[in-house]
Amino acid sequence: MKTSIHILTVVVLLGILPFGNINAQKTDNITAQQMMSNYDFVKAIAMYNEYFILHSPSNDDIRNIASCYLMINDTKQAKEWVARLANQENALPKDVLMYAKLLKTDAQYDEAIIQFNRYKTMTPSDENADKWIESCNKAKYWIQFPELFDITNVESLNSPNSDFGLIPFNNGFIFTSDRKQNSLISKEDIHGWTGNPYLKLYLVKESLKMNDFSTIDPLNDQYHNGPGVFNVKNSEFFFTRTKMVRVTKKNKNIDPTSWIVNIENPDYENRLEIYSSEFKNDKWTKPAPFQYNNPAEFSIGHPTLSQDGKTLYFVSDMPGGYGQTDIYYSTLNSNGLWEKPINAGNKINTSGKEMFPYIDNNGDLYFSSDGLQGMGGLDIFKSVGSKDKWLNPVNLKSPLNSPKDDFSIIYTETGKSGYLSSNREGGKGNDDIYKFDFNPPSELIIAVITKTYDENKNLIPIDNVTLKITNNTEDKSFDNLKVVNGEFFTKIKSKDSYTIVGSKEGYLTNSKTIQTESVKLQDTVYVEMIFDKIEMDKPIVLKNIYYDFDKSFIRPDAMTDLNKVVQIMNDNPGIIVELGSHTDARGSDEYNVALSQRRADAAVKYIISKGIDKKRITAKGYGETQHLNECSNGVECSEEAHQLNRRTEFKVTGSINGKNAVIKSEL
Repeated sequence: MKTSIHILTVVVLLGILPFGNINAQKTDNITAQQMMSNYDFVKAIAMYNEYFILHSPSNDDIRNIASCYLMINDTKQAKEWVARLANQENALPKDVLMYAKLLKTDAQYDEAIIQFNRYKTMTPSDENADKWIESCNKAKYWIQFPELFDITNVESLNSPNSDFGLIPFNNGFIFTSDRKQNSLISKEDIHGWTGNPYLKLYLVKESLKMNDFSTIDPLNDQYHNGPGVFNVKNSEFFFTRTKMVRVTKKNKNIDPTSWIVNIENPDYENRLEIYSSEFKNDKWTKPAPFQYNNPAEFSIGHPTLSQDGKTLYFVSDMPGGYGQTDIYYSTLNSNGLWEKPINAGNKINTSGKEMFPYIDNNGDLYFSSDGLQGMGGLDIFKSVGSKDKWLNPVNLKSPLNSPKDDFSIIYTETGKSGYLSSNREGGKGNDDIYKFDFNPPSELIIAVITKTYDENKNLIPIDNVTLKITNNTEDKSFDNLKVVNGEFFTKIKSKDSYTIVGSKEGYLTNSKTIQTESVKLQDTVYVEMIFDKIEMDKPIVLKNIYYDFDKSFIRPDAMTDLNKVVQIMNDNPGIIVELGSHTDARGSDEYNVALSQRRADAAVKYIISKGIDKKRITAKGYGETQHLNECSNGVECSEEAHQLNRRTEFKVTGSINGKNAVIKSEL
């Protein structure tokens, strides 16, 4: 469970977050509880810590102060407090579960798995336990084998407070921050939740430097503002605002496994709304509310637009969703009005929180979720589709995701580079803006594995193979490379074309061409080369060369294997071969001999057309004299069985000037 300042833009989406049991006690901690119920978490923590100097905290006190630490994003302190509950002999399942989740956000995956298993034993009916355990194992793998991105903190822009939601705007960017603008800030400008100023929208130049930013005063209201999206086509900015509304209803906690207990709502709370403003003649128009704002009942925020500007996606906790917050969409009709919002569907929406949607130039959806399998809390996911039709989301993995909160992704080059926001370890402030760039390594390892067949047709390693590796991109070769124990390893450049030629006395020479491209930081390209002994007049079936019934033309699916024969003959310039063709049993014996000869002639003609000397290859038609199955004259067989007999075979019949050859391209 991860919560930080950016969640303030979502907390109001949830109505009121559940806190610990604040039933009145006869001691002074009731003041801390009151502060907590008013979202004054910083003051509540101070009061609790002062109270604990003279009083031993009860379990409810521990849950309360841990909740306060979570609300200000101090997960380490929260974890220490929750550990007191989880380590008790009679610990409640919900305390063990919360401890496991906090361990996960701290990247203590092995310990988290122990606690999730403990919770699973205590609550066998909860099927989510196995999913949480699986997500820990996945996170460990993703960290060990990260995707090929460099992540850099934009230190020139980030402040000690929270900065997030960077989006392009004209020749710069708009972002959201609760940074302190000056030393003279009134109480009205401070949010009791964090002790920091309210979130404001800022404009920053392309340089992304501290001295190049300013507040967008026409858009910023009294309370929280941002994040948003700029519609370049219409010069219109859609953004999030909070509004204080009076609340008299009670929240009911319908989840019996919830770690903390809901309380009665305070008199007022913030709710999110979407507003829009046009940027014309270097000025912002008066912000106009989205027609489906309904702060008295629910929140709407985190807008993003399709590339044509006709579909608005956003986040809401309106009734009828799948979880705490869902992604919805609204389409623009011909009258310039937005249609009634529709839920984007359960492919992307879960029982948890889906937030910060973003549509890239390809129309793909990126969003953050804590309801899908991730590394610790809010992870960024990608899904392909539109409106309420989406494919299963894909986790962007490490390093784009971390054990902490990761959100508000945008691409400056689709799939390659952009910005995201995160409260991951090592940041400058609470939430920071990070730049990411796709950066595959310049080198990788190539592993050539050499094998041959033993007398039982089993593949076994073969030694003393000589390799020649040529970088086709740079026209450089490395000769006389020796294979030891059936393996050869060396470094090669990424994104280049290489040809590997292997030779061994008494075997057919083989070659393979590959295009190298790294997909992991520690990548190895495996190339398996299978060597056949040169055995005179031993036929090798070309497995994929078949002919239509009563036809002799070369089918497109046969050309791949005939090209392999061409490659073998190019690799082994000293061999003479025969290409033999066989028919099925249908038709007279004499006719089938003639048909098979035509087929063999057609195959040889194709090979010669690829530059092979016609003196090195002959065609032989065997008709139906050498069947591979029982489908002889008069036997009824399926078309598939007959086709097995309509085959072409390749065999070495001699050599030129005593030249030898070596390895076999897989036939």
